[in-house]
Amino acid sequence: MPPSNHRPAVGNQSRRRRLFTDSRAAALAVLSRIGSGAVTLDQVLDQMAPQTSGLSTRDRALFNQLVYGVLRWRLRLDAVIETFADRPVKKLSPLVLNILRLGLLQILFMDRIPPSAAVNTAVNLARSHRAGKAAGFVNALLRNVLRAPGRFVLPDSASSPVDHMALDKSFPHWLVSRWIDRYGVAQTAALCDVMNSVPPLTLRCNFLKNNLVQLIGALDAQAADLQPLDALPGALNLTGPRCPIHEMQAFKDGRFAVQDGAAQLVSLFLSPQPDETILDACAGLGGKTTHIAGMMQNRGCVVALDNAGSKLTRLQDEAHRQGISIIRTSPADLHQPLSMAPHSSFDRVLLDAPCTGLGVLRRNPDAKWSFQKKDIDRYAARQLRFLENLAPWVKPGGVLVFSVCSMEPEENEGVIKRFLKNHPNFVINHAQAIEEKSVHPFINQDGFLRIIPHHHQMDGFFAARLSRC
Repeated sequence: MPPSNHRPAVGNQSRRRRLFTDSRAAALAVLSRIGSGAVTLDQVLDQMAPQTSGLSTRDRALFNQLVYGVLRWRLRLDAVIETFADRPVKKLSPLVLNILRLGLLQILFMDRIPPSAAVNTAVNLARSHRAGKAAGFVNALLRNVLRAPGRFVLPDSASSPVDHMALDKSFPHWLVSRWIDRYGVAQTAALCDVMNSVPPLTLRCNFLKNNLVQLIGALDAQAADLQPLDALPGALNLTGPRCPIHEMQAFKDGRFAVQDGAAQLVSLFLSPQPDETILDACAGLGGKTTHIAGMMQNRGCVVALDNAGSKLTRLQDEAHRQGISIIRTSPADLHQPLSMAPHSSFDRVLLDAPCTGLGVLRRNPDAKWSFQKKDIDRYAARQLRFLENLAPWVKPGGVLVFSVCSMEPEENEGVIKRFLKNHPNFVINHAQAIEEKSVHPFINQDGFLRIIPHHHQMDGFFAARLSRC
């Protein structure tokens, strides 16, 4: 990574380990790493956390705005660059392209930054990477955008609705086309707008340690605003944190977890009960696992599986922070039939399956550009395989919940229909006597839990609740 406003590395660390003190240089480094396509935004942010630890609170906020903003608006930014450049975007070096994207984002979408500052900092970024000739090109293009903003024109919305919306909202053409076919133009525009918005910071109260009133009292001085979610017990949106979440004493004490409302609804849909034995088959970092254990009042047993040992280690740390002792972790590969103790079975099984993540694009905007239409069928096949391998471990009379953070039919009811066709001993559970009434408004006539971002102001999720006969 070329040097730019860095503090010198210590000891034997490589040049790439230098600390960033400038938000734009840090954002450029993150975008350059993501551009390789081999890693996700979350992975890059985790890997580079030590290097960005030197950013001030204000610079970190700008850093986040720049990274997420470029990824949200990349297609629109590239279209503007294509309009003003003397060469195709594909002919530009990744470094220069990302510098232009950062500059344009500030000019077009960030009112608080003077255009001149956006241009000058972009030029300085190019120079700091020893790209003298590129600096002149960057300067000329950005200043031409400022001189003639009307030169970029969107396709006509009447004759080319998909092309117009794809560029206007900055979403892949294939995805916009799918959504327009399913939701119509107006609803797709509303969905895109929500997906381009900054998601709320939603907290889940840990009832093992406090109630919601006590939690609000503990957090009141550390946030600009706290708003309980009427639709969800123990959930609240936090606005304007006055320090990083992990530095809050209430967080250190395990009194809450950060979790979107839609993810909380999935655990409520599972409806775990104290003293049951429950399997969380794709536990990840344990957001739903710890929620389940809390709903069980820390009584019974939750077995958490994942194919990444590092995630299970972090899950154990999270369970300890929240004061939970009933979770047992075990590595597992759901591509293969599970190997567990003979006669093992579970009252409830949750499969929060790997998916395209097209329902959480507001949190993971890089997924807009990393997934293609063909990936939907590939993920759906994997989800079905995972369900097949989990079915034998559900007790007769037990419950199997399948969930994905995707709204695409192939990954939703398409998977369930194929599974039920091969497993007549499972049926959709239409019971309206689920103890947690909060889920009822989100269950459709087919018995599925379906959460649509622009309708519910939460992440996009789908879940099916099956009973074994």
